[in-house]
Amino acid sequence: MDAPAQPVDELAAHYLAALATPGVGPARLRDLVEAYGGLAGVLGGEPVVLERPDAQLTRLAREVAAALPAALRRARREVDEARAAGLRVVCWEDAAYPPALLEDDRAAPPVVFVAGDLPPQVMRPFAQLASCALVGARRASQPALAFARDLARAAAHHGLVVVSGLALGVDSAAHEGALEAPAGSGATVAVLGGGHGRLHPAANRGLAERILRHGGAVLSEWPPAVNPQPHHFLRRNRLIACLARVVGVVEAGARSGALNTASHAAELGRTVLAVPGRPQDVRNRGALELLRDGAAPLIDAGDLLHHFGLSMIETPKADQRGRGGGSAVVPAPAARAAAAPTGSPDLEGIAAVGLEYAFRGGEASLDQLSRVTGLPASELLASLALLELDGRVAATAGGRYRWRG
Repeated sequence: MDAPAQPVDELAAHYLAALATPGVGPARLRDLVEAYGGLAGVLGGEPVVLERPDAQLTRLAREVAAALPAALRRARREVDEARAAGLRVVCWEDAAYPPALLEDDRAAPPVVFVAGDLPPQVMRPFAQLASCALVGARRASQPALAFARDLARAAAHHGLVVVSGLALGVDSAAHEGALEAPAGSGATVAVLGGGHGRLHPAANRGLAERILRHGGAVLSEWPPAVNPQPHHFLRRNRLIACLARVVGVVEAGARSGALNTASHAAELGRTVLAVPGRPQDVRNRGALELLRDGAAPLIDAGDLLHHFGLSMIETPKADQRGRGGGSAVVPAPAARAAAAPTGSPDLEGIAAVGLEYAFRGGEASLDQLSRVTGLPASELLASLALLELDGRVAATAGGRYRWRG
């Protein structure tokens, strides 16, 4: 789009006021702006691009022009509130607007409100993005949360930005994992379903502040005082998909919002990955459906990094302070394939890491197994899945596992 013909704040206020017109969302507003050569053209009523104006667009242009003066006062106040809160107000025409969002002509909001600085990894066209999204259930299992955290830590350690929605469960684990990577590596970006001043859930306000302190950003298309609404989260999910080159679904039920994000990702041409889980667990049903429909399996961080042309390097394990300490190497997919015959679990290698010893008490949680073996949850989950298929491990209630020999 062309450079703004008026100050950014005034342009943002006009866009927000136009969006207040019934029937005008980001897609229709963009149609209007392109048809009329800019917002000034919409208000002037003379199309400068279309040879034959669409009748519906002509009607919408009249409605926007009629409603805008009354809506403009509130919109200007919203922009002022955003500035007072220290937010950046970024319009379509601004060089600071994420190019990958702008490429989505269906849902790119005309204005975004940004706390912090969007990392350079997400300020690129889609094909050059160095960012992944990790999403999943709010009420996820402990193994899924640990796995999401490990994935995000590895991704950030390799310089990728981790994008998620700041919800409880998998989203929070993904943000936390990215924050545990060494300083100066990747970062994390949170996309909200409401305004910055109505952050949801409120329990994650501290997490949002830590994201900003560690060089990440929190982004919303809603002015600060806008309360989150159910339909907002559907739009948020599309923005998450837009900002990532690869979208990983860690754990999701059949009706999880994470599936909505995955659907947008597929529509936008992003790569969709899903973590395999037990068919008997309803929390895995959505992810299994994605795999059945063609999503690639996400078994460890190597599967994620592969899509960025990266190979695994030593990934720091989180200590109790949350910024590294110790290290573990998770093999890339090619290394795993070479280590075991196709279709056969590498049970000798698994036994070598001490899992059988770790089960000496009969049952153990993922955390207990990780402490005894020194392996990250991501690698343990892959090993446990192989052992479960081989009949040597059984999953029990409460996310625990039992050794069957």
